[in-house]
Amino acid sequence: MIGKQQRLYFGGDSGYFPGFKEIGEKFEHFDLALLPIGAYLPRWFMSPVHMEPSQSLQAFIEVRAEKMLAIHWGTFDLADEPLDEPPQLLRAAADALNINPARVWILRPDENFS
Repeated sequence: MIGKQQRLYFGGDSGYFPGFKEIGEKFEHFDLALLPIGAYLPRWFMSPVHMEPSQSLQAFIEVRAEKMLAIHWGTFDLADEPLDEPPQLLRAAADALNINPARVWILRPDENFS
């Protein structure tokens, strides 16, 4: 899927920061952005290091990626949000912005691409 002619952005274990827009401006386009959507509550504690789903979607827009793969959610119960909440909030945020669902990939923790 990603090779010599395609560009991948890996957001790692990141909080939201203005640098996403700078990255998008500098590199202009990514084919796929892997962005974390989980472990965001409580915000007072998690916000510097973990994005909530709507922030992950904003980062996706700002890095100018064609598609997003949601990562860092549903595997370990590390925060106060329910394990199944992050993908629901991400999908709702994408729907509110009229982003084509085919551009935002949400795989279950036990799912893979075949």
